[in-house]
Amino acid sequence: MKCDICSATLEMDVLPDTFCCPSCGFFKSTFRVQINEIQRIDESAREQALKPIRTANFKQLLDECGPLLPLAAHILDVGCAHGWFLEAAKKRGYEASGIEPDREMAQKAHSAGHSAIVGFFPDALPVGEQYDAITFNDVFEHLPDVEGMAQAVHARLKPDGLALINLPVSDGMVFRSTRIAAKLGLSGPLERMWQKGLPSPHLSYFSARTLRMLMESVGFTLVKQGNLNAIATEGLYARIRYDKNVSTWKALGIYGAAHVMRLVGRVTASDIQYFAFKKSGLHGVSN
Repeated sequence: MKCDICSATLEMDVLPDTFCCPSCGFFKSTFRVQINEIQRIDESAREQALKPIRTANFKQLLDECGPLLPLAAHILDVGCAHGWFLEAAKKRGYEASGIEPDREMAQKAHSAGHSAIVGFFPDALPVGEQYDAITFNDVFEHLPDVEGMAQAVHARLKPDGLALINLPVSDGMVFRSTRIAAKLGLSGPLERMWQKGLPSPHLSYFSARTLRMLMESVGFTLVKQGNLNAIATEGLYARIRYDKNVSTWKALGIYGAAHVMRLVGRVTASDIQYFAFKKSGLHGVSN
């Protein structure tokens, strides 16, 4: 299997079905995606658990990246889920719409008054539609064919359009420490990081370097980068328990470890980062 970033041959990593590039450090998995097929998540608990940290991060994203956008910019949020980012963007005067493959999530966005296409990016979009900005909020790491996806984003942006991606990174302390733990025989935390067994597991783990390599290869320029809060103690226990297979004792253990990691994380690399890429020209890529 070849690396999506540099085409080197991938090597097996610590967990079954996960791979690492010995050349650039890109991580990839072959976990099965089961959106709309299984219900292993307590969606009510998930919504209650995720909303505080997501809304805080969305506010930070719009505060820091808003100056890069034109007034009343047309934003497409890929994997819009409940529509929380759409709501935050609309409050700032942007025209925001979403696309979401999970039918139930898309319905939640509709019920909240948002425009959300049911389907996968870019296939379900209107032919020829372009946007001032396309956002991926904790979504890009769940996508197959990341090179094809990056090319599609480039094609769907207007000239000088912005691709805004936030995602967990392999540079972060939590990913690195759970990978070490897995090498010592404690694989559960790393499986959790990959979201193994959930309907939409992580299919890739980028570092800041490998994401930049990918996006530059299809015609983007990095214009802004920053850190987002990765571990919020508010609602953390509920976030752990929305996976119905996690026992109370296991959840308490993860909860305690997360508090320790949050303290350590204040002086180490952030586990969630955002990247703003500006569309530029590239031979062979549509403008």
